Amino acid sequence: MRSKISAQCRGLSLVVMAASALLFVTAGCTTPRSNPPMTETPVSKNRMLDQRSSSKEVEEARRMLESGDTTVVIPRLLQVIAKYPNSRSSLDARYWLGVAYMNIKSYREAIEVFDEYLRLAPDGPYAEESRQYAANLQDEYEQKYWTAEKLEAEIRQLAEELKADPNNVGNQLKLADMLWKRGDYDYAGRLYARVVKESPEVASDPEVSTRIELLPSGGYIVLTPGEVQRREIEKRPLAIINTASFQSGRDLITRESMYYVVTGQAVNRGDSVLYGVQVIVTIYGFGNMVYDTNTVNIGRLNPGEIRAFSVRFSNFANIDDIHRYECVPTFER
Repeated sequence: MRSKISAQCRGLSLVVMAASALLFVTAGCTTPRSNPPMTETPVSKNRMLDQRSSSKEVEEARRMLESGDTTVVIPRLLQVIAKYPNSRSSLDARYWLGVAYMNIKSYREAIEVFDEYLRLAPDGPYAEESRQYAANLQDEYEQKYWTAEKLEAEIRQLAEELKADPNNVGNQLKLADMLWKRGDYDYAGRLYARVVKESPEVASDPEVSTRIELLPSGGYIVLTPGEVQRREIEKRPLAIINTASFQSGRDLITRESMYYVVTGQAVNRGDSVLYGVQVIVTIYGFGNMVYDTNTVNIGRLNPGEIRAFSVRFSNFANIDDIHRYECVPTFER
């Protein structure tokens, strides 16, 4: 009996020891739960990269404006506004875009951009400058570009003065200028031609020489905006339109863009077939450093025909260092 009880006690002891060992092992393998370290999400990281990239583009555009390179700045700033519409950089880009338009005397566009900046950021860092520029441009615009009523009144007054003094060359030129601004190109052309016939020295005046072309036969051609455009198309029938650029192909690890893509369209504006059409696309770093260039072969282009092109670049150290791109068309006559 005693031996049976002893056996049962030994068995119970073994069970208790096994349970204790299991509890110890389980407890030893369990550690307090800890939260992983905080890291930036891909969305927030990309947003920060976009902000830095857009700020850099605006700063480069500002430096280019100060150096006088206005024509290149305008499309770059428009691209920043379109690409980062809700960012602080897009607001700054609007201000500098207004300055760029102001530099090239594009009054209406400059006023509209300054007003848009004030609407979006009435207390922004460039608000006071925008208000002052917009007011000054409005005054200058009204002085330079007359209203229809003011123009008609001036034409009537000059016509009355010429009735009293029909040989007054100064008033004849003023009347021709007013008629030109009103859009009466044929009437203005006849008046310019009459003045030149009576006073040949007037033919060298820039206002006259850019509005009529005197022919060896004694006749003349009125250089209306339509005629000027026709001549420009005849001289340069191949044009590049709707150009754009963007980044593509993100790296799986760094999530940074690997390619810089330039797209656009080539159009034959002339009335004859163009052969051997090519588009030379070049990307630049700051200071006009050439990063890479590529040639798109289009071939034959019929009158009025439009052909699209797309070029992908990867030959650069840092895609954010790409400053601008250029598309140059060539053809064989």
